[in-house]
Amino acid sequence: MKRRKAIAFICTAAMISAFVSGCIGKEPVKKADSKGTLEMVSNKQLATDIQEKYQDKEKYEYEKPIRDVARDESLFVDVDFDIKASGYENYTDIAAVYQDPELTQRVGTHFGWNEEDKIMEITPPRWSVAGLGASEDLIQNQEDLLYGYDKVSTTLFDKEELKDWGNLKQYYMARFVDEKTGEKLEKPVITPFTVKHEIERTPNLKFNVNENGEAEFSWNKIEGAKAYYLVEYSYAPEKGYDMIGLIKGATDKTSWSPDSHVMFHTFSVSEADRNQEWVIEKYGEGTGPVVTENDMREYRYAVVAVNENGNSAISNSFSKHQIAKMVASYEEGKKSIEEEGSRYAESFEQLPSYRWVTMCDGRLVQKLIQYDIENAQEKKETWGEYENPDMSDLHNVEVEIVKIPYTIEGTPFTDVAVVENYKKETVKEDLKALQERQDALANRGGRTDAELIVEEEKDVPEEGTSEDDVYSSEYEVTANSALSAYLGANMMAGNEKIDLSAFNEAMDGNNLVDAWQEATYQNPLALGVKSASVSGKYMLVEYEQSKEEMLRKQKEIMKAVKDIVAEVITEDMTELEKEIALNDYLCEHAEYDMGALENAEKNNFKNVDKEFQDSFTPYGVLVKQVGVCASYAGAYKLLAEEAGLDCIVVTGYLDGSLPHAWNKVKVDGEWLIVDTTNNDNPYLFNALLNLPNNEADKVLVEDENYLMDAAISEYEAVQSEKEYYRISQKYYGEDQIAAALSTGLTQDGASTLRTEYSLNDEQFAAIAQQAAENSGSELKGTYWMGVIYLTK
Repeated sequence: MKRRKAIAFICTAAMISAFVSGCIGKEPVKKADSKGTLEMVSNKQLATDIQEKYQDKEKYEYEKPIRDVARDESLFVDVDFDIKASGYENYTDIAAVYQDPELTQRVGTHFGWNEEDKIMEITPPRWSVAGLGASEDLIQNQEDLLYGYDKVSTTLFDKEELKDWGNLKQYYMARFVDEKTGEKLEKPVITPFTVKHEIERTPNLKFNVNENGEAEFSWNKIEGAKAYYLVEYSYAPEKGYDMIGLIKGATDKTSWSPDSHVMFHTFSVSEADRNQEWVIEKYGEGTGPVVTENDMREYRYAVVAVNENGNSAISNSFSKHQIAKMVASYEEGKKSIEEEGSRYAESFEQLPSYRWVTMCDGRLVQKLIQYDIENAQEKKETWGEYENPDMSDLHNVEVEIVKIPYTIEGTPFTDVAVVENYKKETVKEDLKALQERQDALANRGGRTDAELIVEEEKDVPEEGTSEDDVYSSEYEVTANSALSAYLGANMMAGNEKIDLSAFNEAMDGNNLVDAWQEATYQNPLALGVKSASVSGKYMLVEYEQSKEEMLRKQKEIMKAVKDIVAEVITEDMTELEKEIALNDYLCEHAEYDMGALENAEKNNFKNVDKEFQDSFTPYGVLVKQVGVCASYAGAYKLLAEEAGLDCIVVTGYLDGSLPHAWNKVKVDGEWLIVDTTNNDNPYLFNALLNLPNNEADKVLVEDENYLMDAAISEYEAVQSEKEYYRISQKYYGEDQIAAALSTGLTQDGASTLRTEYSLNDEQFAAIAQQAAENSGSELKGTYWMGVIYLTK
C-alpha cells in the first residue's frame, strides 16, 4: 500500500454554474469609492494584505490538497509526540475525515497507530459514502443500462468493507493538534483530498422547470460513460450523505424527467385540504400543509456516470425541498369559484388572471394564466339549457362563444377558457386588452449563466498581466473570505489572469467555486464576467468588454449612484425610509428590458448579444435606465450601500422557473426582501416589498449559489411588520377592505390595497361585489398574494 503524505496541487475536473448577476458576502457592507482608478501592485502584496485583513475571520488553515487517492488507499499522519501519553481519548481528537469543509459531517474512518515509526493511519470507512442502490425497475426493466450488479446485493459496484472511500469527489482531512508537540491548534488544518474514480470526469448537474412545466435534470456528456443514474440520497446537515442512495432514473441521454412529480412531494396533507374535518381531527387546526416527520427528512438528487468498469463521483446535488417549491403538483379547484365552471366567463374582463396550483411542497400558489390569443376562436355550439332543478325543461340552444386555449405559467396544466357573451365587433380589441392585462401582470426575471471550469493542469499563456504585478481597483470589495475578496478585487480591476498560488484554499474545488460565485455576485462593479477557467495555479477570466471600457463604465455607474442618493436620501431618514425610497426611485425611473430577456431566453440564459449586455449589469438601470433583474439587483445594492445600508444580492428562480435576482437589505437589524424588478407593476405596486421568506418563497425560490454555504441561514427574512402595505396603512382585514377600496375608487377611480395572503377567488369576488355596490360602479380588477386592484 502506498503511503500518502506528500501534498500535490489539485487539478480536479469539475464544471460549476454561477450567475453573472452577483453573489453574496457575509461581511459588513463596504461602500464603493467613486475614484475608480487602477494602479499596478505586487500580486504577492495584494494577496498578503487581503489575507491579513481576513485572518481573524478564517476558521481553518488550508494545506495543499492530495489528488487522486485510490478508493482503498489509506492516509498517513506523522506524529512526533506520544499519542498514548497525550491525554487524547480518541484518534478523532487528533485528526478526522469529513464530507464537508465546515467539518460537521464526519466520515466513519478507522485508525491504526505504528508506535515504532510514530505514524497514524486513517483507512476508508467500514461502509462507504454515497453508494448506488439499484431499484427493482432498473433491475427488471432496464437491464441494458444496468452496470455493476452481481445479483447478491442491490448495491452496484459493491466493495469490501474498509476498502472504499465512496462516491464523493472530495473529502477533508482535518488535523486538530500540532503534529510535533501534540498541543491543540488554534485553528484546524485542513487537507482536502480527491478520490480517483473509474470514470474520471464528474457530471455537472442542472435542474430546471422546462417550457412544458416539467421537472428536468440535465448534465454534460462524460467521456467513457455508457449510462447515467439520477440518484436520490438521504442527507442530513450534521451527517452528510447516507451510505446508499436509490437510483430513481437511468438513461443513456444527458437529461431525465420523472414520469410524475409525486416523487418531489414533501407534504402529507396539502394546504387546500388543511381545513377538512378529518384533517383537523387527526392533526388539529392549522393553515399551511401538514408536514410529518417523514416529510421533513432531507433528500438530495445527484447524477452519476457509469460503465462496465465503475462510476464517476456523484455530481453536485439539488435539495428535494428546494425542488418541491419549484414544481407544480396539481391544479387546485378548491380555491376557485364554481370548480366545474371556472373556465367560463360572461365577458373577457371576467376571465381570471391567475389559477391556484398546489406545489409539491403542499402550498397553494397563484400562477399567471398565459392565454393563447393567436389561437382564440369564435365558434357556434349547441348547449343544453334548463332552469328547473330536475332538468325537466332541458332543451338545446345554439350559442356563440369565444374559446381561448391557455397554459398555467410554470406548470404542465392546459385548458380552454370560454367567453359566453361578447360583442363580435370588438372581439379583436377585447382579446388585445386581455393580452395587455396579462403582460402587465407578468413577473419579470432574467439572469444569464456563466461557468467556472476547473480543468486538468496545462500550460497557461504568459501574455497579459504577469503573475508578479496586477491591477488593483480603488473600489472596496464585499466578501466573506480572503479568497473571495482576492478574486473580487482582481475581477473589479478587469484582470484576465489571476494567480491563485498564495491561497491553498483555492485548490479546494468546492471552496473555489463558492468564493468565485460570491465574488461575482456580491460585487456588481465586476462588470460583464462572462466565464472563468482554472488550470494549474491560474484562474483565467473572460469579460464582455475591455479593461478600459469596464473602468469607464464603473465611473459612470458610481457617479449615477452618488447623484441618485444625494437626490433621494436625506440625513433625517430612517433606514426603512431609505430602503423604500430607493426601491421607489428605481421603479419610477427604470424600465424593464423585455428585449434583453427574450435574447437571454433565445440563448438559453448562457449569454446575450452585445447590444443587450449592459442590461445585465448596474450600468443598464443606473445609466441607460433600462435593464433586467440582474441590473436592478446590482443597482439596488450599490444604492443601498451608498445610503449606508447593508445589502446583498440574492439569486434563484422567479415562480420556480425563470432565472432571477433580487435583494435583501438590513433594516433596523433585520433582513428584508426587496424585488425592485417586480415591485414596478402598474396593478400590484410593491407587492414583493418586505415580505417574509415564508410568503415570498412562493414566488422567489432561492438557490444555493448566492452565498457561502455556511452563511445562508443568517440572511433569513422572518418578520412581516414592515411589509409595504402594512406600514403604508394600506392593509385591511377581509371584513374591512371592501369599504376601504370603495373610498379609493370614489376618490381616484382605482384602488390597490392588501389583505391576507391566502385570499381566494370566492373571497375576492365577494369583496369586489361589495366595493361595486358601495361605489355604485361596474368594476374590473385582479388580485395576487392578497393585493387587490380594482378600477372603474
